[in-house]
Amino acid sequence: MQPMGIARVLPGETLKNIKFENRVVTKPILNPIIGWKQEFYCFYVRITDLLNDAIRDMFVDPTNSEITAGVEAANSAAWYCAKGGVNWMKLATTRICDTWFRDDGEATATYALANGIPIVQVRQQSFLDSLTDEDDMPEGAAISGATDAGDLEKLMEAFEQLRALGMADMTYEDWLRSQGIAIPGKDEAKPELLWRVSDFQYPTNHIGTDSTNQGVPTSAVSWVFNTGDRKPKFFKEPGFICMYSVTRPKIYWGGLAGSASGFAKRAWDWMPNYLRQMPETSLKSFAVDTGPLGDRTTLADGYFLDMRDELLFGDQWQNVSAFGADPTTSYAHHILPLPAGASIKYKYLSEAMINGFFFDAVNNAYVTHDGYFSLSIMGHEVDYTVGNFAEV
Repeated sequence: MQPMGIARVLPGETLKNIKFENRVVTKPILNPIIGWKQEFYCFYVRITDLLNDAIRDMFVDPTNSEITAGVEAANSAAWYCAKGGVNWMKLATTRICDTWFRDDGEATATYALANGIPIVQVRQQSFLDSLTDEDDMPEGAAISGATDAGDLEKLMEAFEQLRALGMADMTYEDWLRSQGIAIPGKDEAKPELLWRVSDFQYPTNHIGTDSTNQGVPTSAVSWVFNTGDRKPKFFKEPGFICMYSVTRPKIYWGGLAGSASGFAKRAWDWMPNYLRQMPETSLKSFAVDTGPLGDRTTLADGYFLDMRDELLFGDQWQNVSAFGADPTTSYAHHILPLPAGASIKYKYLSEAMINGFFFDAVNNAYVTHDGYFSLSIMGHEVDYTVGNFAEV
């Protein structure tokens, strides 16, 4: 989630138009066939969502002349913030990432590059979206007759399990309302997505010019964007418009022994009425070293899958790398490990995995951008400074 620009906006201003042009080129990559997806996001984040207490004091306390929180002690190249300045981009990025690019309970800093730039999810839907460790499934008596606080806690646990399995796409409060429990409405303040654009491209071949691959045929991916948006946006509060770039390579999971469709072996796996009216029948339990995850070589637990996900999102197919092979030797094919042990995590790639896609994983494992982001904002500000005057 690479920051690309930040612009302040004042209350009462209106964003009339966004004009965006950009050229994106990857450094030489290993695989000449597998495509990559390039995305750009534009968000509006209110200043009151950042350093809330400090912002309040700045506006209402006459003795507080400047904000001291969030100030950089040294120049920050990654965030383009000079020492002594408030790192608004870092603060805004954390707020936006926590809201839009993290699931509940996940922090921005947990999945990030060494310089702090966040790593986003793979966002490749498959039957693995409902993969849940057996130890995380709820146990105990039925909760249909919930009457007290203890029962509501059980409801919360059940809701979390439904969401982990992809069976609930709502907040806990909305889910309680669906159960007939009255919950007051709340206007949740969060960063607003103003605009998004994406494009998928395949690599092209060229002759390398870097010192590490000079004269060697290599591959790279490139994009050209010339677009924008004309939907007006009125700003009620002061804040920032923030621009981000997200690059996602297509990947395969090497920790799968085979297709999930091979385990549609029960009658209700094929009967829509069962799946619609009794969704719990779509859950399938797999013991250790069985099912699509196969014979894992390290300690692992049993797990649950929702067989509807295979119908909804499909499955992958690869017969390039044998199951059980060391995935670190397969990065050239974009084949990554899943999972290595009892911890079932697959949504985020590590920095080492990302570097492994490139021809030179040490010095040239990155994507280059250049372009501009033009905002047409209607407001009341007037430029009275005509420039420097030379002394006569």
